[in-house]
Amino acid sequence: MSAWGDFLSNIYRFHELDEIEHRKRRLAVELVLFSSLFGAIYTIAFFLLGKPEGAYAALSYVVFSLINTYVFQLTRNYNFFRASQLFLLLALPVVNQAIFGGYVNSGGNAIAGILAVLGAMIFGSIKAGRIVFVIYVLSLIGLGAYEIIAGEVEYSMNREMSVGIMTITVIFTFAIIYLVIENFIKRINLFEMKLSEEKKKTESLILNILPPSIADELKESGFAKAKGYASASVVMCDIVEFSTLAKQVTPQQLVEELDVYFRAFDDTIEKYGLEKIKTIGDAYMFAAGIPVESRSHAIDSVRAAIDLQKQVREIRKSGKITHPFGLRVGISSGPLVAGVVGKKKFAYDIWGETVNVAARMEQNGEPDKINISESTYFLVKNEVKCVPRGKIMVKHAGELDMYFVEF
Repeated sequence: MSAWGDFLSNIYRFHELDEIEHRKRRLAVELVLFSSLFGAIYTIAFFLLGKPEGAYAALSYVVFSLINTYVFQLTRNYNFFRASQLFLLLALPVVNQAIFGGYVNSGGNAIAGILAVLGAMIFGSIKAGRIVFVIYVLSLIGLGAYEIIAGEVEYSMNREMSVGIMTITVIFTFAIIYLVIENFIKRINLFEMKLSEEKKKTESLILNILPPSIADELKESGFAKAKGYASASVVMCDIVEFSTLAKQVTPQQLVEELDVYFRAFDDTIEKYGLEKIKTIGDAYMFAAGIPVESRSHAIDSVRAAIDLQKQVREIRKSGKITHPFGLRVGISSGPLVAGVVGKKKFAYDIWGETVNVAARMEQNGEPDKINISESTYFLVKNEVKCVPRGKIMVKHAGELDMYFVEF
């Protein structure tokens, strides 16, 4: 904001208002002061032209406008300030034209009355602008009828005077209109800039929740279709004994320590280009091969899991947390379905037997180890060394072959 803007804001305490109201009231005061300056020019011009009646009318506008702004500063009654100033803007040009006896004799003084209409719309409402416009039009019609009926009046300006006053009137009127339009354009540009910034923030937030392709589909059509994948990998992670800690520390400390782990996990998922699905308490779930299909999804998920385990070890050694934990990781590969559910707080989720088996792998794993299903083993056995665990009985799933990944 300029020094002038700061000055007005301090004098009238506009800084206490919201940004829109601040700008509106500041512009109103600026226009009143600007029009008062032109009123002073009118006053001097009319005196020099030997037309004291016009000079007194213009001077009265200047005096009443300055008094009005001072009262506004004291009372902060914006409604009274606005209404009284619009009345002055409308009344003065009409009175001046009536005094001089017509459009030609007054130099088209009534033209300036259009500023009252403009002010009513900008500083009031569209409805107020319509009302003032009707009053203005009726005033012009009345002045025209009066001039026709009265005929030639004795008190009139010569051509040079009329042209001079007309020039001042047009300059004054269009100067105000220009300032209003310039301010309006600046506000539009500022609004568009802020809207663009907010749009970027919103899109960034959406991309933190949804995959880019799903987010684009939602923006374009308003919904995202569920999609089936013939082969993908699901990784389930769980921090061992975290539930026990939850009973011993404050909620804030609990979340802070969990955040250390999950931030590190997020970095790893991003590094491998995998898709974080969700967190539930101390459980962390991600997938490979969705929403963009990949032939390397199994090995990508295993390598990411190895990195996670290494990060957990480093976190334990770093002293960043007061309660070191182990991490159980379970992985399974196979078909699944992915999509967005709900219409509020969108969530990208996955379903299918592959998801269930991955959960069983994690539940039947061990701290600091990676337990994979047979389906994942067959996809990664040539890339990483795995130790077979044999068939293990799993609740609701029967016996399942499991393997520990060596790293």
